[in-house]
Amino acid sequence: MSGCIWMFSDRIDDVDLEFAQHDFITYRMGREYYGLGEKPMIRMAWASGAVYKVGKKVLIKREIFEEYLRQHRKKVEDLIYGDEA
Repeated sequence: MSGCIWMFSDRIDDVDLEFAQHDFITYRMGREYYGLGEKPMIRMAWASGAVYKVGKKVLIKREIFEEYLRQHRKKVEDLIYGDEA
């Protein structure tokens, strides 16, 4: 594992460390980890350009998806919560 994850070690638990080891995730893994519904997860994965299809299997490049989440934080909140804010 590379990067700056050690800088946030006081805020990271075992689940975060295990998740960070995956380069590719499935929709289910993403929904469970990020706490998203199925449709917002699918929409954001495709919008980020992080979707890779291998046969019938759909994989999401975690690094690209998380960069998208960081860059579009307000837009992501609107996709999840609607226009409540």
